[in-house]
Amino acid sequence: MKYLPQFVFALLTATALAPAQAAENSYNLVGSGGKCLDSSGGLAPCGGVEQRFVFAADGAVMVDTGQGMRYLRGRLFSSKSVDFSDAPSTGTSSTFWTQPGGDRLQLAQTGSATPMCLSLQSKAGATRGSPAVLSAELALCSASAANQKWQRANALPLGAAGSHQTQLKSVASKCLQQSDFNAPLAPGKLTVSACASVAKNEYFTFTNQGAIMLNGLCLSASGTAVGSGVGLGSCGEIGVPPGDLQKWKRAGNSRIVSASNGLCLGIANRSTQDKAAVDLETCDASNPFQTWITGNTVASDWPGPDNKPTTYVPGQKLSNGQVNTIVNWIQSETSITSTPFCYKTAAYDRGVGILPACGDGQYQDGALCYSDCRSGYHPVGSVCWSNQALSYQPGNKCTHRDALGTCWAWKMNDCRDGYTSDGLATCWLNNSSYQNGAGSLLKSCKSNRVLQAGLCYLKPRDGYQCNATNCNQRCAAGIVDCGAAACASNANQCANTITNMVVSSAMMIGSFATGGTMGVAKSSVMTAKNAYMAATTAYDLAQALLTLSENINNFMNLAENNLASISSTDIEAQIAAKYKKGDADYRHIAREWAARQMMFYIADLLLDLDTLIITSIDPTGITGVIDAFAKPPCKDHTPMP
Repeated sequence: MKYLPQFVFALLTATALAPAQAAENSYNLVGSGGKCLDSSGGLAPCGGVEQRFVFAADGAVMVDTGQGMRYLRGRLFSSKSVDFSDAPSTGTSSTFWTQPGGDRLQLAQTGSATPMCLSLQSKAGATRGSPAVLSAELALCSASAANQKWQRANALPLGAAGSHQTQLKSVASKCLQQSDFNAPLAPGKLTVSACASVAKNEYFTFTNQGAIMLNGLCLSASGTAVGSGVGLGSCGEIGVPPGDLQKWKRAGNSRIVSASNGLCLGIANRSTQDKAAVDLETCDASNPFQTWITGNTVASDWPGPDNKPTTYVPGQKLSNGQVNTIVNWIQSETSITSTPFCYKTAAYDRGVGILPACGDGQYQDGALCYSDCRSGYHPVGSVCWSNQALSYQPGNKCTHRDALGTCWAWKMNDCRDGYTSDGLATCWLNNSSYQNGAGSLLKSCKSNRVLQAGLCYLKPRDGYQCNATNCNQRCAAGIVDCGAAACASNANQCANTITNMVVSSAMMIGSFATGGTMGVAKSSVMTAKNAYMAATTAYDLAQALLTLSENINNFMNLAENNLASISSTDIEAQIAAKYKKGDADYRHIAREWAARQMMFYIADLLLDLDTLIITSIDPTGITGVIDAFAKPPCKDHTPMP
């Protein structure tokens, strides 16, 4: 398993990086509109050269402009603008960023109390009537703002050539190279010249999809006819096959053939001069100008793209990120019942209990609890008294006057509603009080607490159960509780040594597809994998690799209509309820989950793993995914995302 990080990156980026290079990657920074941020601060279709961003450990975000790295900078008091600087800075013009939520870039500023995030904005065109343009600027951070969500996509290695990159040398030992990356397909940019040994200019990567990549761009023919020029063009996202004019095969005598028309990559006019152009030519085994010498990593056993497995399904609509989220959920759900045990997260202390009191909606008087008085009343012991005055004197009015106006008879004024006259001078309140019951003993807890062993304790966190003050994670339904440390699929797995146990990748894959056609397909993969590891000659190695690739592809093809066989009937039903069985997105999900299972099982293969399989699994999180299966944390069932 010590080769696992290299294995994972090989799978995901179709290039195996040495450990020292694995941390040096550049990414497209894709906004919500599907366009990429570039070195001007604007957004444009992805594939441009100055769209490759490097995320440093100190929080700096840099772009390689060809004249060196420049720092993405937010300027708080310059119309909240975003630009690039040659040197790092802090304060109101900062080049340091944090990543809350994993999909936002928040300025790590010191000159503002309000968090500001990189935001995609639409601005009016430069001239009146011209279309609006997309650009980046600062805005108040909002977790729900779609225009503040940025995806790191299409990871590529930086720096020196990786172990699976190679120069393409001509008969004169000159190298195919790109002179610059502005308008890559422009004539004369991709030429054959004296080798300069500059990684990003002449070290190519051969992928299992048939693409030949340089610095994030794909070797692309400009047409299908003899004489069509060849240059560099934008590649599709990882996991999506390249275009027809970007697919290449290895042919005899070290030739490189366009998969779309069978024409060979050659040096135009058989030129021996520097900066000679390349084009498509009728293949001629005797023509030395169609011969390309590569490193050992892509020697004569480099296979064509036709039989290589992929999770891509024509017509799929879900993005790689969306499928990855669903597959993560499938993995979480299946791990609950398929792995033999899981480790509980750390216990916590919820604090001491307090004596019971009156519950919500009650008041205390002495040692008894009474229901709260009705509106308009207040408690006095066990009696609820009205908040209104108990009595008042309404005064009198004259009922008889003589001719001189002198009043000889008086009568008490009428009482207000709710009051009764005593017939003399006073109005008395009706229903001035009522008896509030006999009361109950103090045995209730507030709504945030629960009564246990005569005391009120804080309620356990979701997914936990508590014994007095100590709270431990609760095992999922149908799983055996092994005590404070773990849960297990059955009582026999609750061993004293469980704290030292791990789940092997072979044990994980062994729990799926144990019968029927899926079981046969899984066994074939295992057999081919063993043959691959036992190969001693180049021929044996190539044959085992081909067989392994075919069997993995067969396993994924079967998984398209057998998702329940490699997960569960409940999981399959939940997926099918949202994505119709047989549709492209359903099949894509099934293939991705099947590919991930295979990835766990073949994780101990050591050679040419970048030619084996390519998936859309997020490379930044896959190491944690592997670790989670090795020492799986306990989880509870969750709804499908």
